[in-house]
Amino acid sequence: MTILTKLKSEIANSNENAISYERFMEISLYDEEHGYYRSNHKKTGKAGDFYTSPGVHEVFSRVIARALTSAIKEDNLEPVIVDIGAGEGEFILPFLKEIQTVDEELFEKLTYYVVESSPYHRKIIEEKTIDHECVHVYPSMEELKRRITVLNGIVFSNELLDAFPVRVIEEKHGELLEVMVGLTATNELTEVYRPCTDQAILDWIERYGYPLNVEQRIEIPLYMTSWVEDIANWMEKGRIYTIDYGYTDEEWRHPARRSGSLRGYYKHQLIQNPLEHPGKMDLTTHIPLDALKRIGEVHQFKWIECEWQGRFLVNNGLLDFVQDHNEQDPFSSAHKMNRAVNWLSQMNQFQVIVQQK
Repeated sequence: MTILTKLKSEIANSNENAISYERFMEISLYDEEHGYYRSNHKKTGKAGDFYTSPGVHEVFSRVIARALTSAIKEDNLEPVIVDIGAGEGEFILPFLKEIQTVDEELFEKLTYYVVESSPYHRKIIEEKTIDHECVHVYPSMEELKRRITVLNGIVFSNELLDAFPVRVIEEKHGELLEVMVGLTATNELTEVYRPCTDQAILDWIERYGYPLNVEQRIEIPLYMTSWVEDIANWMEKGRIYTIDYGYTDEEWRHPARRSGSLRGYYKHQLIQNPLEHPGKMDLTTHIPLDALKRIGEVHQFKWIECEWQGRFLVNNGLLDFVQDHNEQDPFSSAHKMNRAVNWLSQMNQFQVIVQQK
């Protein structure tokens, strides 16, 4: 059964002849057999569908290593790092190398847990880190929590929350509707509207608030909310470092946000229609930054910082990596380093969010 066949069958057999966008994303991205993140093909870099900061240059990982090393010392945390959604693990080796360089004693005590649901990616990570006894790879948070029942340490993720499934709602003619996925008369995927009666959505809006304007579409991140709650229940003391793109409540109210943020990335092209290429295309949303803050505070997380990635990296020593040189070769390691430092210092697409418990 192809993923498209599976989607159409589930829609046809549903009570409303439609499924939520959340369910559509669950199948399209995470189906065990055909889901985008489960497939055995490269997702990032030139041969994939999008680029990530760790793939630009190892200096990204090295600066983050310095920041997390400082946090462990500052908060007197155990040297435990949980990297969730690590993909192909480009971040890990330069991160570990930098910690070893700046603090050998901490490195000797460090335990680095990786949570990665894709068997394809886990295999790549295990091969990359085979010589590092401190690295332990798990397929799920549930399995890791059986290994360590209480966390004192750091949870790190890079572009994880934007890929969580979401519900989609829209205010239309004074009525709150849920935007769902149905079928046309010719059996093609299409959006359909249903009255929003799901109490989970209504409770979420009541509890965390949302800047919903007239005839505006917006995503409800129930998955993200559960994720924060799970981390809070597990973490006794520590920090969550989240790197992702998002909007504040004020930014959501801008007319440019009227159609929401759910989009696809396919072969480095932004795809406005998320129903195209199911199972073959990355799907993302901008996370609601103010809602994330409120959710964290409900679960005893203090909002420490929310900074543009470029500024965060500069504040944590990125410019220390600039190299003086007389190299003429534009492809030399020094030139590559300086280009990466320049590019990363100006990166204002992502936010670095730090929450502390």
